Amino acid sequence: MISGFFLTNGQNSKGVNRFKELRNTPSTHIVYTDDNLILSNTVDRDALGDKICNPLVSENKKLIVHFSGTIYNRKEYIQKYDLPLKPDSSSGDADLILALYLTFGENLLTHLDGTFSFLIYDKNEEKLLLCRDHFGVEPLYYFEAPDFFVFSSTIAGILRLTGQSKNLHHPALAKILLFNYNVGFDTLVEGIKRLPPAHFLKIHGGQPLLKRYWSIDFTPVSRPEETVCQELLQHLRRAVGSCLSGTDQSGVFLSGGMDSSTMLALSAEHEPTSLDTFSYRCKAASFDESQYARQMAEFAGSHHHESEYSSNDVLLMPEVVKAMNEPFSDVGINIATYLLGREAAATGTGLILTGDGGDELFAGHPVYEADKIARYIDTIPRFLLGPLFSLFRQLPDSDQKKNLSVKLKRFSESMSYPRELLSHRWRIYYDAASLLQLAGENLTDAVNWNNLLEDILLINEKTSSFDPLARSLASDYQTVVDFYLRRNDLIRRFNIDIRYPMFDRKLVEYCASLPSSLKIKGWFDTKYIFKKTMEPVLPHSIIYRKDKLGHSIPLKNWIRDDNRVREMILDHVSGETISRRGLFKTSTIAEMTNDHLRKKSNHSHRLWTLAVMEMWLRHHFD
Repeated sequence: MISGFFLTNGQNSKGVNRFKELRNTPSTHIVYTDDNLILSNTVDRDALGDKICNPLVSENKKLIVHFSGTIYNRKEYIQKYDLPLKPDSSSGDADLILALYLTFGENLLTHLDGTFSFLIYDKNEEKLLLCRDHFGVEPLYYFEAPDFFVFSSTIAGILRLTGQSKNLHHPALAKILLFNYNVGFDTLVEGIKRLPPAHFLKIHGGQPLLKRYWSIDFTPVSRPEETVCQELLQHLRRAVGSCLSGTDQSGVFLSGGMDSSTMLALSAEHEPTSLDTFSYRCKAASFDESQYARQMAEFAGSHHHESEYSSNDVLLMPEVVKAMNEPFSDVGINIATYLLGREAAATGTGLILTGDGGDELFAGHPVYEADKIARYIDTIPRFLLGPLFSLFRQLPDSDQKKNLSVKLKRFSESMSYPRELLSHRWRIYYDAASLLQLAGENLTDAVNWNNLLEDILLINEKTSSFDPLARSLASDYQTVVDFYLRRNDLIRRFNIDIRYPMFDRKLVEYCASLPSSLKIKGWFDTKYIFKKTMEPVLPHSIIYRKDKLGHSIPLKNWIRDDNRVREMILDHVSGETISRRGLFKTSTIAEMTNDHLRKKSNHSHRLWTLAVMEMWLRHHFD
């Protein structure tokens, strides 16, 4: 964890007084201080485990580096730039950051590969740099006041340093309702922002400047298919090897899908001893795909651990939210990540690889297929389709995961959203009217439909030069990827280092240059070039399986059929609780609950998000 307080104006009494107060408070846990800067190392075990990051001060005392994360291939940097460093360092990679800053200045970021958030304080130039990795694996938040600036790996860390009161930022809350995570960089706590991935923030002369240092170019480059397969496999092997370098006991979160199976197969090529693999099993009909994980573990010779995921595990969620900087809600990701992390920690595994990022590399998510269908349907006059979509929206829900009526119902609902949202139109859980109907008196002013979509629409506008699939992928890298990476927050408490080879910068750049026709061949042959590339490495039954479920859990059925799950969720959205907050209308939630229990509609995502929000507020706000 990195954390600090920086005075930008020593004349203002408010900032100076708070600075002095912190310096005289033992609980600040100061690890460095001078006339303008305090660096703190308060450990937040719920969010970060026992991780401690001590700052590094240069020999002349003029440069300070506070670093969290891992720079991949440290030895290669030392050799390439002839740096006077040891292959291993007790300061982590802070000494490498310092050496590269002395060599390249602010341009050091163009040379880095890894996951990181760090601060560089240059006393000679009186400037402070805050930097975050390319995809936002490492968290970093900040708060700006007229006379001081505060930053931390956690929101709680900022609140401790500022001493400010907690006020909910209602527009961020509305975005979480709409998308199940907070799109944009204003957090749920008023005044606190997230530093965007691939950006650095420079404070010089008291003025902050936010600047992007890297972006993905989706301009296609034509190559023979055979060449692509060879080059892609080389990139995948290098990415996996970089994540494993210098590690001890390693493991893989294994679902049995293409992405995680690739991570396992390529990791096994690097590791001389048997890897540990971890998966979960949900025994509910049409939701269990654990046999593929077992098959792949046997193929690779890993030591496989399978955790049972039952309805009873949903009751763990009040504990899980303790690690969330902000609430995000996907019951498959929320609980499953906790279960897998707990199991991995019990085995002594210190590093985990995951297959997250494969869908964005190769267009593997069903939303990209839906995009393709919608581009043709959008050309049909709406007055012709309206009656048909209205009929589909009235279809009842089903207990099954992959059910035609469920797909038609969801597709017809999402077609009413602006096409300019690209793949995000399939990830919205309310329309403008239903969101406004939910909003209580304290939230109504924040529920402005156009404002809530603005962050995504602005991002999408900047992708207009790419083809339709590339536009969706470029948008997702800047939005929903952050949602998937937040599972990292849930793992840190177990003192496990989780790494994502599919978010390797060079691999992402290479795959972005592949024509979209190699990602989705024809209509629905998704991940086409990935599957061709992995044919010599993975079993045919893993590559060409048709029943991939993702992180699907039968929450909708458990709410209806399991008293414990239903009571826990309803307790967090009870009339008394909702009335006390003043954020939502009790009548709307009651109607939503009744419609779900009667199978008129599937409102499990909505109810789960509302319950998770209340759990988060109870722990972090009350």
